[in-house]
Amino acid sequence: MQYQDTDSIDVRQLISERFPGRFLPGFVPDIIGKIVHQDDINSLFANASGKKNLDFIDSCMEQLRFTCKIAGEQRLPVDGRRLVFACNHPQGGVEAICIAHVLGRRYAGKIKFYANEFLSVFTPLKELFLPVYRQQNRDSLRRINEFYETDHHLVIFPAGVTAYKSKGKITEHEWRKHFIKVAVEHKRDVVPLYFEARNSDMFYCIENFRKRIHSKINFEVLLFAHEFFRQRGRTFTLHIDEPVPWQTFDHTKTHKEWAHWMQRLVTGLPYQT
Repeated sequence: MQYQDTDSIDVRQLISERFPGRFLPGFVPDIIGKIVHQDDINSLFANASGKKNLDFIDSCMEQLRFTCKIAGEQRLPVDGRRLVFACNHPQGGVEAICIAHVLGRRYAGKIKFYANEFLSVFTPLKELFLPVYRQQNRDSLRRINEFYETDHHLVIFPAGVTAYKSKGKITEHEWRKHFIKVAVEHKRDVVPLYFEARNSDMFYCIENFRKRIHSKINFEVLLFAHEFFRQRGRTFTLHIDEPVPWQTFDHTKTHKEWAHWMQRLVTGLPYQT
């Protein structure tokens, strides 16, 4: 499915485009709109009208009253080297906004995030994203390869999905190895980040229930916006560790094993910074 660039969302239109010819009672889009906080999202964009990139991010920080404390800020490189920032993925949206706010200002806007095809259509943010499609086309692959030749830094959440709750503990999914491959191929040091945040117990209960019944439909996804807006007014902490030189990722371990090593390093950050 192809999405058009936008600075708002319209659930009714999205449903119509996704399920053409299907009849749904009029109240269904209204209910879904409330669940996904359509009005809150559109208000966020409307109140930042005309702003994009870091100016839009700063507006979101202000509107949502987010505060981000930084532990280990002195460890951020300032020598011009090209970097990959690898971070845990605890909440889904808050960490991306806070990290963009912190790193974007530190590196004069020279940062980009991997993002799925849906997020990358939002006009105020699209220049901060490297869109990743389920089936990469020639143009998207070209854009990604061109990016690695620039002096912009990459921010990546190697887990790919948000953390889950197991046996009473918030647990990160296993990190994928792609960022190790990128670091080695493009000679970029990796800066470990740990962001302190979490979703509600209700979110984790619904997610665990879905797993128990072996449902292939991730219906907890509908709650992401609710979880995001419930963070309003909160203070978060971003932990930063020393950069890991790309030469570290040698043949003594596979890329998958190095990714696991990096994940353990990041998980231990709150106890060190």
